[in-house]
This record gives sequence, structure tokens and C-alpha cells, in this order.
Amino acid sequence: MNKQDYMNTSVQEPPLDYSFRSIHVTQELLSEEPRTGLRPLRHAKSGKSMSQSLWLNNNVLNDLRDFNHVVSQLLEHPENLAWIDLSFNDLTSIDPVLTTFFNLSVLYLHGNSIQRLGEVNKLAVLPRLRSLTLHGNPIEEEKGYRAQVGTMSPAIALAFLPLLVTLLVRYRHYFRLLVRTVLLRSLRDCLSGMRIEERAFSYVLIHALPGDPGHILTTLDHWSSHCEYLGHMGPVKGQILMRLVEEKAPACALELGTYCGYSTLLIARALPPGGRLLTVERDPRTAAVAEKLIRLAGFDERTVELIVGRSEEVIPRLRTQYQMNRADLVLLTHRPRCYLRDLQLLEAHALLPAGATVLADHVLFPGAPRFLQYAKSCGRYRCRLHHTGLPDFPAIKDGIAQLTYTGPG
Repeated sequence: MNKQDYMNTSVQEPPLDYSFRSIHVTQELLSEEPRTGLRPLRHAKSGKSMSQSLWLNNNVLNDLRDFNHVVSQLLEHPENLAWIDLSFNDLTSIDPVLTTFFNLSVLYLHGNSIQRLGEVNKLAVLPRLRSLTLHGNPIEEEKGYRAQVGTMSPAIALAFLPLLVTLLVRYRHYFRLLVRTVLLRSLRDCLSGMRIEERAFSYVLIHALPGDPGHILTTLDHWSSHCEYLGHMGPVKGQILMRLVEEKAPACALELGTYCGYSTLLIARALPPGGRLLTVERDPRTAAVAEKLIRLAGFDERTVELIVGRSEEVIPRLRTQYQMNRADLVLLTHRPRCYLRDLQLLEAHALLPAGATVLADHVLFPGAPRFLQYAKSCGRYRCRLHHTGLPDFPAIKDGIAQLTYTGPG
């Protein structure tokens, strides 16, 4: 195939996708396997990819050192690279290396830490650049940002319509999830005057057996699958959690993020005799629902104590106010962006004994790359990742991280 033929056909090749891989430096790409999509990647005889698209979104890159070298090792024709996605990383500037790809037409840089509006001027040398995203960077606050960045014209937007259709097909599961968790949920909230957790509890009251946590959990699963998607832990992850709690037999467990109380019941029913669980929920209205569910399942305050408050405010008071001197098992299931902060708070207040187990949900979707990077590199934890999918959306890959604390080091 000659170069002209390549240019005419390879734009339809699937992307080389390294998103959500906790990549810290570009050299790590050479040892990572790209994600698989609906269509297989095509390779040249050299073994390099024929793609014109490179997706590095949702990682922890803070610079593009060796980017040219790495791209030349991955792509058969790096000079024809047309789409680069670097969104949701830690880039503080627009690296001049990006200006060397003269066929670049799509560049995603949103969700980074780019601070100077003048950085955008570097991209003026790219003759084919048609789509540039910079929202979610500190430069949004600079005067003149919108005038300089601008928006796509209708003609250019129309040219990208096939790309939009391709993305909708490729990410149709995410689109369905968005519709169920945002659009339909908001509509039902408005029509009923109740939150989804309150509607779920009403269903449990009618259909579940009081005092039977297993039946209550099954009822919640059924409601989420057949009525409204709850976004809870679900039965697959639930089995992993229960097995680990039974294996570790913690005398005292801590949960950050009670939500509707689903994972709380999973932990509570697997605790050893005399075991105690403290669960923390920041939203008072959600906590009120979870409290009713926990008591309906038959657990009293001696076994499960629910604390309403922000995790960063509760953790420093666990020892003095709640008589928790150690947490043998911790479940993080609140906000992934808070996982690292709260893990370090637990360390700072000496609440993790050697051998303690820390479990973190949603580390792949929506993802907690900084938390995973810290756990792997700080030398205080042995790490394992349990791969799963989302409840009712198995094609959306997620996972539970299992950390074993080895001591302050």
C-alpha cells in the first residue's frame, strides 16, 4: 500500500486506546497493551499499528517527555497521526512536540492543569487542526479565553458527524448509562418529588422480608435491574466484598460512602461475632434512607453505626469521638477523587494496623488513577485488582482494588 492509499483508508482504523491505565510517563506505553474495541487493530509487517488515533485520556501524565520516540515505536506512520486525546491528565503546558504532527486535526486537552492562555498560540502552526478542547483547565478563568479558543463552525461540525456516530456506537454502553443515571433519574426525581434512594427503599418495604439482609439485597438488585438503575455495588462485586470480609474477619471495619446501605449490609452480614462497622455518609438525606434500611435488616447501632458527615472531617475524630482505635478493614466507595486524600488521612492518624485491608470500588470507572499510583509506588501496600463490570452494564469495565497495609515503612 502506497502512502496516498494509506492516507485515504487508515483514518477509518480504530484508535490505539491507552485510556484509564494509570500511565505516569509515556515510556510506559511500550509495555502496556491497548484496549480492545469493536474492531481489531490492524498492524503492519513491522508489528506497529496502522492507526491514526492515539487515546491517552484519564491517566496521570504530567509531561510528554520521549513522546516522539514512543509514538514512532507504536505507529507505522506517526507522521499521519490525526487524533490525539490527552484529556484528564496532569499536563501544565502544551508541549511543543504536539506541533510536529502536521496532520493533526483533533486534539483533546480538556481536564488538565494548563494555566497560561498563551500556550494555545503554539498550535497555530498546525494547518489541519479543526477540533481543540481546553475546557476544565485553569485557563478558562483568563480573560479572552473564549474569544481565542472559539467554537467549531457548522460546516466543520458537519464534517465530524461520521466521527460522532462512530463514538456513539463505540461507547453506546456509556451512553445508555448516562441516559439511565442522569436523564431518566432526573425526570423521575422531578415527577415523584423523591430521590432514587427513597424510591428504592419504598420498593424494599413492600417486597423484602424485614430482618433478612440477604433478601433485602436481592430485592435491591431486582429493583435496580427491572425498575431504575441504582448505581449500587451489585451482586458480582458484592460476592467479592463478602468473601474478603469473611476471610479477613475484621473486629472493626470502616466504610466511607454509605449511599443506600447496600455495601453496608454486605459487610455487616459477613462480620465475625462481635464485629463492629462504622459507616460514613456525607449526605443527610441519603443517610436517613440508609439508616432505615440497615435497621430494617436487623442490625442495631452496636453492630453498625452510621455517621453523617464529610469523611475528611470524620476520620480525625474516629479515635476520640467514636472509639475506633484501628480499622482492620476499610471500604472506600464514596468519591474516587477523595480516595487518596482519605487513605493518607487514615495513615496520618495511625488507624491502619499492619495487615489491614483497604478495598476501593470504582477504581477503573470512573477511575482513581492517583490513588492507584500512590498505592503501587509508596511501598506501604501490597496491591491486587479484582476486575469486574458495572451492574447491568458488564461491558463497562470496572474493578475493586485490594490493598494490604504492610506498615509505615
